[in-house]
Amino acid sequence: MTEYPQNCIQYMAPEDWWQEDSGKTLCRGALVETYVQFYSSIPLELVSERSEATQHNRAEVIARPLHADGRRSVASAVPVAGLPNLAGAHCYIVNRAKKRPCLVLGAIEQEEIHPRLTRGMSKWKSHLFFLVAPFFGVEQVARDGYNPEFVDRIMQADYRAFFWDQLPKAGGLGSILRLDQIQPVGFEYQAYKHWGYKLSPSAQCIMDEWLDWLIYNHDGKQIAEYRDFIKSIQP
Repeated sequence: MTEYPQNCIQYMAPEDWWQEDSGKTLCRGALVETYVQFYSSIPLELVSERSEATQHNRAEVIARPLHADGRRSVASAVPVAGLPNLAGAHCYIVNRAKKRPCLVLGAIEQEEIHPRLTRGMSKWKSHLFFLVAPFFGVEQVARDGYNPEFVDRIMQADYRAFFWDQLPKAGGLGSILRLDQIQPVGFEYQAYKHWGYKLSPSAQCIMDEWLDWLIYNHDGKQIAEYRDFIKSIQP
């Protein structure tokens, strides 16, 4: 299994951080791959205008900032075939997306909704989703990637929204888990691919504590012990 350096919280776990799961169980702590969105600080709205007023199958499309305070220019009332007006929606939001490994965080075992309760409703109103957080590689590619000093600070548990790890089957390269970018994924098998690994019980306990730190600002016992350990081994 993966060998971890001393200066990361995985070193404190009494067992392997990742465990093989040949059954590829969809559970909390499972490692899956899916398309995730790259969020902008201000969301982008996708707007279309017909290239020619009499042609609905050709359009000019632009992405523009979407302001929550209502500062929006009025979209064209002339519909375009590829971007129809959606009932119940105000606009199209567009984000970049990329297939990334993700950690399953929860919402796995949900109560089944009786079909009688959703009869006559749009399907999207009752579709169920589970929650994941995406991993991003730390390696420098051109000018992109994570600053090595920033990565060191993440490994020392300085930032609750970021978590450093080494993923199985990733060649030992480091990855950053973005816990502030939790996203929904559909349960359909086409929506994700299971990597065949999941967190060990002790790793899941540390991850639960880290999530508690993120959401409630309570850094628990294991995080505090790890920080004390880091201080003891630093020159």
